[in-house]
Amino acid sequence: MKKLLLYPSLFLMAVLCMCACHKPTAEVFEPAREFTPTKMSVTGGDTVVTISWPASVNAAPGLTYTLQISTDSSFSGKPDLSLVVNTTSVQVTDDSLMDRTPYYVRIKANGNNGSADSYWGLDTISFSFVGVQIFKTIGSSDVIDVAAILRWTPTPGVSEITLTDPGGNTAQYAVTDAAGAVGIDTIYNLKPGIKYSAEIFAGTKSKGLETFTTKTAATGANIIDLRGIADADVLVDTLPDIASGSTVLLERGMTYNVQGYTIGKTVTIMSGLGFGDPAVLSLGSNFNAAGNIDSIRFSDLVIAASGTNYFFNISNLTNINKMSVVNCTTQGQFANSFIRMQTANDRIGTLTIDNCIIDSVGVKANYAVIYANASSSAIIDNIRISNSTFYYLNYFIREDGVAPASLQVSNCTFDNFISQNGYFANYSGTPPPTFNISNCIFGNTLDPASSNGVKSSQNAAFSNSYMTSDCVFSANPFTGVTSYAGTAAGLFTGPATGDFTIKDGSFAGKSAAGDPRWRD
Repeated sequence: MKKLLLYPSLFLMAVLCMCACHKPTAEVFEPAREFTPTKMSVTGGDTVVTISWPASVNAAPGLTYTLQISTDSSFSGKPDLSLVVNTTSVQVTDDSLMDRTPYYVRIKANGNNGSADSYWGLDTISFSFVGVQIFKTIGSSDVIDVAAILRWTPTPGVSEITLTDPGGNTAQYAVTDAAGAVGIDTIYNLKPGIKYSAEIFAGTKSKGLETFTTKTAATGANIIDLRGIADADVLVDTLPDIASGSTVLLERGMTYNVQGYTIGKTVTIMSGLGFGDPAVLSLGSNFNAAGNIDSIRFSDLVIAASGTNYFFNISNLTNINKMSVVNCTTQGQFANSFIRMQTANDRIGTLTIDNCIIDSVGVKANYAVIYANASSSAIIDNIRISNSTFYYLNYFIREDGVAPASLQVSNCTFDNFISQNGYFANYSGTPPPTFNISNCIFGNTLDPASSNGVKSSQNAAFSNSYMTSDCVFSANPFTGVTSYAGTAAGLFTGPATGDFTIKDGSFAGKSAAGDPRWRD
C-alpha cells in the first residue's frame, strides 16, 4: 500500500518540474500609433539650417518621418516644403525657400509595421534665413528726395532690384549688364520722405536687402528754385526780388557769379538736392550786409575766391541775429578775412561754422579768418565752430576790445596755421566767459618764430585736444593740450594737399579728436 501511494506522487512532481522548466515565448510590443517626435531644434540661419529631433520612442527599424515647412503657423494650406526622411535631422537651404521670410516647422513619425502615423509634434518651431548680403551701406549723400544710388558687390547673375514702400507697394527695376558689372545703379521716380526697402535678386534668389529713406523736398511759398536756369548771374539778379525768409536753391555743379551783393533780408542760399558736386559761388567781389537781419545761411556750397579778398566784408551798420556756414568748402585764396565786420557797432548774435573745410585765408595780409574790429565796437556775441578743417591761415579769430559771450570750438583739425605774429585767438578786451576748445587736433604752425596761441586774460579751457611736435608758438602757447610726439606729416596722410586722414594707428585721439571726416 505504501509503494502504491508513492508512485503517483513522484509522477506528479516530474510533470510539475517539466512544466516549470519550459520558457514561454516573449510578446513583442506593437503600438497602434507611432510615438510623436518631440523637442525639435534649428541651428544655422545664413543660407542653410539644420533641423533635428530625437527618434520616436520605441521606434522600430525602418521608421521614417514627415517634415513640413510653411509660412502659415497653422499649416492650414499646402506647405511650402514637405520632406520624408529616415534620419533624425535634415538640412534645408535657401535654394528651396525664401530668405528673410519666417517659416514654421512641424514633424510626425510615419506608420511602420502596421502602426498608424504619430500625431504632429506640438512644439512647432520657426526660423528664417538671414541670406546673402551684397548691398553696400547706403550713405546720406546717396539719397535725395526723388532718387537713390544703390551700390553692391558685383555678383554674377544679378538681374533685378525691387523697392517696397511702407504700404507694401513694390516696383521692379531691371539691372543692366553695364550696371551689374560695376555694382551701381541709380533709381529714380521715388517719393520724398519715404522709407524704402530695396532687395536685389539674381533670378528669383535674393542677394541682399537694405533700407533707406528719401529726403524731404524743400517746399513752401518762399522756395526759390533756380535749378535748370543756365545763367551764371541769375542768383544776384534774383536776390533783390525775393521775400525775406526765402530759401534759394542752386543747381549742383553750376557756377554762379557774385560781383558783390549786399544782403538786407533773411535768406538761405544752398545747393538743391541732387547728385554731384555742390554749386559754386564765384566771388568776383564779396558779400556785404546792411540793416536788421534775423538769419543768413549758406549751406552745401563751394565758396570760391575769384579776385576777392573776403567772403563777407560788412561795411554797413548791421545787426544779424544768426549767421551760419554749413557743409561748405572754400576754393582759391582769400587775401584778407573770410568774415570781417569793419563798421562800428556791427553785431552778429551767433556765428556758426559746421562741417566745413576752409583754407588759404589771410594769405596776403595778416587778417584773421573771423575778424571783428571796427574801433573796438563790432562784436560777434557767440562763435560756434564744429566738425571742420582749417589750414593755411595766418590768424584765426580776432575780436578787439569787446566782451563777447562765448567761443566754442569742437571736433576740428588745424594745420599750417599762424604766422606773421598772428594769433589763434585774440581777445584784447574782455574774454568770453564760455571759452571752450574740445576734441581738436593742432598740426604744424607756419612760422614758430612769429606765431601766437591764445591772447586773453582768461585761458581757454582745452579738453581732449592734441598738438603735434611742430605745433610751436613763440608766445601765448596753448595750455592743457596733449602733446603728440610726431610731426603733422607723421600724423596726417597728406597735409600739404589737404588730406588730414589720420595715418598713425597708435595716435591716442584717432577716434575721438579732430574733424570727424579724417578719423580712423
